[in-house]
Amino acid sequence: MPALSRPSRPPSRSRLFPTGFALALATMLILAGSAAPPAQAQDAVSDFFGSLFGTHRAPAPRTRSPRPTRHSNPPHTTSYPAPSAPATPAAAPAERPPPSFFVAVIGDSEAGMLAQGLAEAFANDPRVAILNRSREDTGLVRPDFFDWPEAVSKLLEGPQHIDMAVIQIGINDNQKLRIEGGIEPLSKPFNEIYAKRVEEIASAFRDKNVPLVWVGLPIMRSESLSNAALVFNDIDRQYAGALGARFVDLWEPFSDVASAYKAWGPDVNGDIVRQRAMDGVHFSKAGARKAAHFVEPEIRHVLEAALQPAPAPGEAAPSSAPSPSVSPGESAPQAAPQPPEPVAPPPKPLAGKIEPLTDPAVSPGGDLNKPGGALADTPTPAPTASEPQPGRADDFRWPEK
Repeated sequence: MPALSRPSRPPSRSRLFPTGFALALATMLILAGSAAPPAQAQDAVSDFFGSLFGTHRAPAPRTRSPRPTRHSNPPHTTSYPAPSAPATPAAAPAERPPPSFFVAVIGDSEAGMLAQGLAEAFANDPRVAILNRSREDTGLVRPDFFDWPEAVSKLLEGPQHIDMAVIQIGINDNQKLRIEGGIEPLSKPFNEIYAKRVEEIASAFRDKNVPLVWVGLPIMRSESLSNAALVFNDIDRQYAGALGARFVDLWEPFSDVASAYKAWGPDVNGDIVRQRAMDGVHFSKAGARKAAHFVEPEIRHVLEAALQPAPAPGEAAPSSAPSPSVSPGESAPQAAPQPPEPVAPPPKPLAGKIEPLTDPAVSPGGDLNKPGGALADTPTPAPTASEPQPGRADDFRWPEK
């Protein structure tokens, strides 16, 4: 009888997995367990060993913690203002009224600068319009180049209404008259012919009843031009003034205390600025404004007189009806004469000469107070000293013992 063989048993699991591999596996599981949360690590180990040894259990259902409620902002809504009535357009600035008083400025290039200064002086007065009718390189000596008496006649007969005129001329007139073979400037025949041309211009404005202001020439850097300007100013003052023209002298405002030329001086605001051009003849912009300052009062005087309203017919003519307090047979008492209205003083100039404090003393007659002068024969009273009083500062006597 054959011997019964013992049934073979399955190999042990220890033989299937070497010891080193088991240690490595255990190490990995430990590390995984340390990295994972305790509950998840335990589940992972039990699942592994359960599949390895045949004891497998279903994994526990995972429970998710509820997500935190996020408090979202309310939906953004843009609010727009309710439509309003259309805005009314801003009121347009008032239109500048048209000028009613026209001033024509005639003459040479110096008069052109004066016209600019006058336009600046009356910039805020809508009543006044400054008309620049000057002409460069002109004068009263060369009518073959430009004839000013003829130009004045055309101006007064033209369509442009002129209420007043201002003239400044002469910076180009220090030259020969081209008649009779040439007449030397500033000679007697020259001055006589020059005076007749001044009279011709002034009489043209007088005949048209247009006020004229004749502005004199200022001092110049050239001595010869300054000497000629003095002669021309004297002729203008004498002959134009005799025909009703007003003469404005600019010599002192543009010279120093010694009547010498100076390029710098106070402007209309009192600041020291350059008031003459580099050529020593013309004005600078500030100088033209300063020159206009001395002409402006003459224009305003005529302006206010021209724009005064005419008296009403009832006011101009006295009433012919007798006064109720006077009987028909009696004569009305005459009104007492009214005192004349005070005359306004002339406008004070902006700046005049600067008087030095070191001038020598002058006597009332004009002579210097020096030996041989007017005050030399005047006896000077000898100074008298009073007797010193005891206790006073000038008492130098020794006290008595």
